[in-house]
Amino acid sequence: MLAMPQRPPMSLATPRVKVAIVDDSVVVRGLLSRWLTETPTIEVAGTFRSGREIIEALPQLAPRIILLDLDMPDMDGLTALPLILAKSPTSRVIVVSSLSVHGAEMTMRCLMKGATDYLPKPSNHREVSTSNDFRQALIAKVLAVGGIRQAMRQAQVPQPRAVPATPVSSNPLFQRTSSTGQRVLTPLPTAPATPRSAPVMPTAATGRPAPAARALEKVRPRAIVIGASTGGPQALVSLLQRMPRVAARVPIVIAQHMPPIFGSIFASHLKQHVGLPACEAQEGKPLLPGAIYLAPGGCHTVIRRKGDGQMVLTMLPSEARGPWRPSIDLLFTSAADCFGPEALAIALTGMGKDGTEGAQDLTRRGANVIVQDETSSVVWGIPGSIAEAGLASAQLSPEKLGDLAQSLVEGNAS
Repeated sequence: MLAMPQRPPMSLATPRVKVAIVDDSVVVRGLLSRWLTETPTIEVAGTFRSGREIIEALPQLAPRIILLDLDMPDMDGLTALPLILAKSPTSRVIVVSSLSVHGAEMTMRCLMKGATDYLPKPSNHREVSTSNDFRQALIAKVLAVGGIRQAMRQAQVPQPRAVPATPVSSNPLFQRTSSTGQRVLTPLPTAPATPRSAPVMPTAATGRPAPAARALEKVRPRAIVIGASTGGPQALVSLLQRMPRVAARVPIVIAQHMPPIFGSIFASHLKQHVGLPACEAQEGKPLLPGAIYLAPGGCHTVIRRKGDGQMVLTMLPSEARGPWRPSIDLLFTSAADCFGPEALAIALTGMGKDGTEGAQDLTRRGANVIVQDETSSVVWGIPGSIAEAGLASAQLSPEKLGDLAQSLVEGNAS
C-alpha cells in the first residue's frame, strides 16, 4: 500500500469521502490518487495493486468508496468484489474498467453482484492521463456516491456517444429550432393541471420536511417508463422482480444511463435476473405488452404514435438533449405525448436532474410519477429533484414501487 501525501487540515465540519484505489497499473494508481487528492472533499486512504491487497486491508481501512479495476494479477476484480463487500459492507464499489466487450460483460456481472456504479476507463495510459472527461467523471461519481449532496444534482458526467439511424430533422417529435440552430423536443401544448397536494411528512433519512406530494391518480397505466442512473441496475432488478404480472399487461421502457456497448449485455442480464422478457430497443419496433425495452446506451429512445395509432420506438441522436444518454426527460415527455394520463413514470436512483422536465410534462397530462425514496437510493439526485419539484405521487423503495405499479395496472391501488 502506498502512503499518501499529507494535506493541510480542513475544518472538522467539512465532510470528506474516503477512497481506496485498486488497480494493477502504477501509472493509473498515481493519476487517480493525484486527481482525487487535489479535491478538498476527498481523502485517498491508500492504493492497492490487486484484489487480495485491498481485502487484507479491510475492514480496518473502512473506505466509503473503492475504485476497483477488473483485470489484475493475483486476484481480479470480479473475484474480489463479493469478498470486499463481505468484509466492508458499508463500502461502495465503483468499477473502473475498459469498455471492451469483455470488460463490459465483466462490469455488468459486478453490478449484478453488488457494485454500485462503473466508470469507463480509456484504453491506454496516455488517454487516461489526457482525458479531461474521464477526470471530471471520476471526481463527480466519487462525490455523488460518497454523499456530497451538491454533486448529486449538478454533476454532468460525460458519456460515450452513438449515432442512431433516425436523423433529428426527420423525426416528428422535434417541432422547433433553438437559438443555436439545434432542433429540440417540444411537448404538445396542454393546459397545466393544478397538482393536488398531500400532507408534508419528514423523510426517514434526514428528518427534514419532505416537499408536498401530488395525490396518486387512480388511473390504469397503458405503458410504464422508467429512468435510472447511478445504482440503477440493482434498483431495476429489485423493482422488476415485484412486477411479474405488469410486463404481461403493459409495455415497459427503461432509460438507464450507460455507454453504447452495455445495452444488449444489460438486457440479457435483466432477463436472467428478473425472469421477464427484456430486449434492447430498436428503431421502429412496435411497443407491445409482454416485453421490457431497454434504451440503447449512447443515444435516446422515445415513443412515437404512427398515423394508424400504433405506438413504436424511435431512436434520436445523442446530441438531441444535454449530457445524459439515454435521456430520461425525452422518454418521459414522449410517454406524456403518446399516453397522457395513462402513462406511469418511475424514477430510480441516480445523479443529476434528468427526468424532472419530463415529469412536469407527465403531471400536466394527469399521469402519475413515482420515485425511489432517499433512504434506499445510492444517489438521491434524479428522484430527489422530481420529489422536491412537487411532482412525485409516492416516494418508496424499489420493491414497494414495484408493488404500487402492479396495483395500479391491476386497478386495485388504494
